Parts: sequence; structure tokens; C-alpha cells
Amino acid sequence: MILGLDDILGGETFFSFLIWVILTGLYYLVCYLATLNVLDDVTRNSWLKLPALMLATIPSAGLMAVFSYKPYIFSILILFANYFRVKNIIQNPNPKWRGFKANPTVFYLCSYSYIVLLTILAFYLPSLEFNQ
Repeated sequence: MILGLDDILGGETFFSFLIWVILTGLYYLVCYLATLNVLDDVTRNSWLKLPALMLATIPSAGLMAVFSYKPYIFSILILFANYFRVKNIIQNPNPKWRGFKANPTVFYLCSYSYIVLLTILAFYLPSLEFNQ
């Protein structure tokens, strides 16, 4: 007798939920924290941050599309987390940015644009037909 997912308490539903939680954590680390922090370090107050973040949404949303991940909760999570992330950057700039005064408009506008476009593309890309 071999036990399958149906024999385990929770079965496939629990396993699917566990995979969803793991993917949400990975996307939070890679598509949110790493992407925004690296591009903030590179662009700082420059308005080049906006096109850089817009270009960064394509591989991030593509990664979500590959794994059929729908970012319902993820989008809400990063919308709230981003407010505190940018607030922290404005109040306590990174020590390696000597004498840097963050422009709140640039940081809030660019990061929220990234989040909104990432969510839109994550829902749109799976609907495209690539096998023609």
C-alpha cells in the first residue's frame, strides 16, 4: 500500500496551500525586496528609476506567469509593506549613500508604479497565446 496526497491529512488542498505560501515568500524576496532595493541603490533620486522599474516588471511578471501565480494577496502585502519601506528610506537613508536626501515623490511614485504594473502584467501575461 502506497500513501498518496489523498491519504495525508489535508491532502492536495494543504499541499497546494503550502506551495502558494512558499511562492509568495519567494516572490516577496525576489520581485519586491531585491528588485526595489537594488534599483534604489543604483538610481537613487533619478527619474531614471521609473523606466528601470517598468522594465523590471517584465521578468518579474513573467516569472509569476510561468508558475501560474495569481498575486491577489501578494499585491496587497507589498502595497502596505512599500509604504513603510519608503518611509524608512526617507527617514534613515542607507549609510553608503553619504549625504543623500531622498525625494519622497520619486520613491513613492516609482515604487507604486512598479507594484501596480507588476500586478497588471501578472494577470495579463497568462492570458496570451504563445503557441500559434
